[in-house]
Amino acid sequence: MTAFNQCLQQLGDWFFPSFCVQCQCAVNSKYSLCEQCLADLSLLDLHAHPNLLYRPDIVELFPDCQFDHLFACAWYRPPFDNWLSQLKFSNQIHYKKALSLIISLQFTISKHTSESWPELFIILPLHQQRFLQRGFNQVSQCWLPCLKDEQVDFLSLQRSKKTQAQSSLSKAKRIKNLQGAFICNTDMTGKTVAIVDDVMTTGATLNAATVALKQAGAKQVWAFVTCLTPLGD
Repeated sequence: MTAFNQCLQQLGDWFFPSFCVQCQCAVNSKYSLCEQCLADLSLLDLHAHPNLLYRPDIVELFPDCQFDHLFACAWYRPPFDNWLSQLKFSNQIHYKKALSLIISLQFTISKHTSESWPELFIILPLHQQRFLQRGFNQVSQCWLPCLKDEQVDFLSLQRSKKTQAQSSLSKAKRIKNLQGAFICNTDMTGKTVAIVDDVMTTGATLNAATVALKQAGAKQVWAFVTCLTPLGD
């Protein structure tokens, strides 16, 4: 950041102060979280398990994963569940910066500890009708700032049918609901592709996207999510 831009930011913080989404103390407008609240957050240890599919409790919780590698920032518990739901359903945009900060920190750890890395990132698309109803894709809002150094593909994976909201369905119905939900219109032969979503509850959505990408020739599919839903939630 240049000295001029830094001065502008300081002036902006002075005239339009930002506050920590947890404790409400004044913070840098870039982050929306103070250092103390950030340090208190319970994040998944990606140093110990760069691929969370090798963590025993997660394997037991999600035994049917079609993808090859799993990344997540945290469990879908407070405060993350509130931040994500407020952003997704109420467009409370101030939570976006806090979530992007957490994603960026975990993403950097993952990149440094992984022996290989995806060539392509795909943010799971919404069906066009749902996108028009909501007006935004909350996954893109949080994740795109963190993917600025990655190749992001917006066109290859398409949501081919409008599905019922997953939150109201059992695991078996989620799987049936998503059969044929995605199509990939690009040759992915030999590529390692990452798919990105906000919350993984049963893995049904990520599995359906994985199947479409592997049918298009992908060698490996990695799943990147903001949060995992714990057992019983």
